[in-house]
Parts: sequence; structure tokens; C-alpha cells
Amino acid sequence: MKQEKQKVDSSMSLSKQRKIERQREIEHQKRQKKINAIIGVCVAIAVIVGIGSFVGYKIYRSVTKIVASTDYSKYIADNGFIDGVTANSSITLADYKNITVPLSEVEYSDESVETDIQTKLDEHKALSAETTAAIADGDKVNIDYVGSVDGVEFEGGNSNGEGYDLEIGSNSFIDDFEQQLIGHKVGENLTVEVTFPTDYTNSPDLAGKDAVFQVTVNGIYVAPEFTDAFVKENLSDYAQTAEEYRTYLKETNYNTNLETWISKYLVDNTTVSSYPKKYTAQLASTMKNSDYSYYETMKAYFASYSADYANSTFEDYIGMSEAKYDEQLKTSAKESTKSALIYQAILENEGVTVTVDECKAYLMENGNTEEQLTTQFEQYGTGYLVQRMVQIKALEIVKGLVTVQ
Repeated sequence: MKQEKQKVDSSMSLSKQRKIERQREIEHQKRQKKINAIIGVCVAIAVIVGIGSFVGYKIYRSVTKIVASTDYSKYIADNGFIDGVTANSSITLADYKNITVPLSEVEYSDESVETDIQTKLDEHKALSAETTAAIADGDKVNIDYVGSVDGVEFEGGNSNGEGYDLEIGSNSFIDDFEQQLIGHKVGENLTVEVTFPTDYTNSPDLAGKDAVFQVTVNGIYVAPEFTDAFVKENLSDYAQTAEEYRTYLKETNYNTNLETWISKYLVDNTTVSSYPKKYTAQLASTMKNSDYSYYETMKAYFASYSADYANSTFEDYIGMSEAKYDEQLKTSAKESTKSALIYQAILENEGVTVTVDECKAYLMENGNTEEQLTTQFEQYGTGYLVQRMVQIKALEIVKGLVTVQ
């Protein structure tokens, strides 16, 4: 077909061929104009959509962005209740008068008590030069050392008789230096042989070389015994004897576990029909203020240590976009609002109220000074602080009604 058409074309007069070519060119131009017009419309639409999306997102963020607020007591009355809200009208409260709590889920075991005591004793370890115990993994020891390579002492390899505290297993020293101390006792002198890493950047001249350390064990940090005397000296705010402190640990942690269990039960078995919008939004704003204030504090503190901290943004700190953070914050605010409604509803049912004086007395009993009290009320306001007492009082009421078995 193509060959036949070519033959016909060749038989046409030159003027006719040019006329046909001109018509084709005109038709091509017309088609191209239409295509360009369509493309232009598409591009315009895309630009408009793009601008619209950008503007739309800016408008969306202006509406949805949470603005940090320092007014923690806004929408909270001085009695700790959400201002203008009857909690029982907003939620279907769990049956808090007929709760059975499994003892196994809230009791604090004797093993846990002893673990806590050992942790406390470890905090009071003291260096002993008289202990006959051998060094074990995890021990903290004090040593002196002199290091050499090919018989020549190297810079930084001498403790100069000042003693050096070293925790065995911390891998603070190169190679297996620490492990070679295990089994040795106070007063012993020993030789420790190590090899510096090939990529030892602290002192490239030592990289990959074998070294010998002459080490003297000066002492081992030993934990004191848990006695009445230890309790009186270090834990007198909680107890006077070792047995009293064990009881204190058991009862305090049992109480904490019980409150945690009850709080979760109340949340899981309560439904919210309507959230107080202004209070919930304000709660999210104060939450953001707390997070942002902490970020600013950390940034200022670490700025002198690291340029990364000095140049960090709030989004770097939270590890996500601020938009995503705001969405998560709204969810957290609703969860906290639900809890506030639950505790308020319990006091509404029981006809119980909380006073500012009760709140101040509680804070004083828990270690706050008059000056700290003044600062807290100035920073957070009355409603916010008294609302915490609403929760405490509500939990006390429920604890008095539950059955633990």
C-alpha cells in the first residue's frame, strides 16, 4: 500500500503536491493547536490544584495545628471539676462499687522487695581495702596501673598512683583488660596483657600494638548489710528498722499496683458519649507546652556539647512531623479527658468535693515547701492542682469498695 501511494504521488503535478502538503501542514497545525490547548488546560489545572492543595493544607494546618498554652487551669473550676460540665452526663461510668481484683495481679512479692533493697544497698557501696572477696564480673574496683609497649611506658597509660575506679564488664578498657582482673583480690599485683585495636583513634601510634599493664588492686566496692542501723541512717524518712522498711516497700508498691489496676479497669469499662471540646482542646495545648518547654530546656542544656542539639528542631526532638504529633496529641488529650471525667463522676455520685486547703495540705505532706507550693500554684493555677486531688480522692473511694482475692 505504501509503495502504491508513493507511485500516485510521483505522478501528481508539483503544484498539486505542494497544495496537498500545505493542506496537511495546516491540518497538522490545527491538531497541534488543539493538543497544546488541551495540555495548557491540564497544566493550568495541575497548577491550580497544586496551589489549591498547598493553600488548602496551609488552611488545614492553621485550623488543626495545636498552639501551646501555659494556662493549665483554663476550663477547670477551683474544685477540680471541668468547668460547666456534669461528668455523669458525658459518660456511662463503670460499676465501681462491685469490682473484684485478683491478688496475684497487684501484690508485691518478697522477691521484688529484696531486689529493691539490694538496689538501695548497691547505691551505698563503699570502697573496701580489707575485703577478702575475689573480684567478680559486675564488681566496681579501684586499681592503679602502668602500661608499656615493647618495655617503654606510653603516654596516658599510667594512673600515677591516684587510683582509678573501674566497673568490671563495662568494657571501659580495651580488649579483655577487665576480664583479666576477675578472681584477683585486694592487694594483689598482676600483669595484664592486651592488644590495642587496629582502629584505635584515641592514640593512633598505639593502634594494633601489644601492651603490658602492671596492675595493683587497691580495693573493691562493697555494699553494706541491710540492718536497722543502715535504715536509720539512710532511710529514716520511710522507716526506722529493716523490717519496717520491708513492710513499707510491700504496702507502697501494693497500693500503687492496686491504683493502676483500678484506673485501667475504670477506663476500659467506661464509655464516653461526648467530650467537653474546649477543655479537651486546651488540655492538648498544655500538653504541647510541656513537651515544647522540655525540648527547649534540653536544647539549651546540650547546645554547648553538640552542634546537632544547637541546630535541632522540635520535630527532630519528637521524631515526627508536627502535624502527626498534633494528631497523636489530640488522641492523648481525649484519653486524659476520659480519665478526668471518670474521677469527677465518682465524686459527683458520692457527693464529695475537694478544697484548695486539702490540696495544699496533701502537697505539703508529700515533701513540698511553702515556696514550692507558691510556685506551683502560680505556674499551674488552682484548678489544675486541685483536679489531681479529685483523682486521688476518687481512687481512695473505689479502693475502699473493691474486693481483692
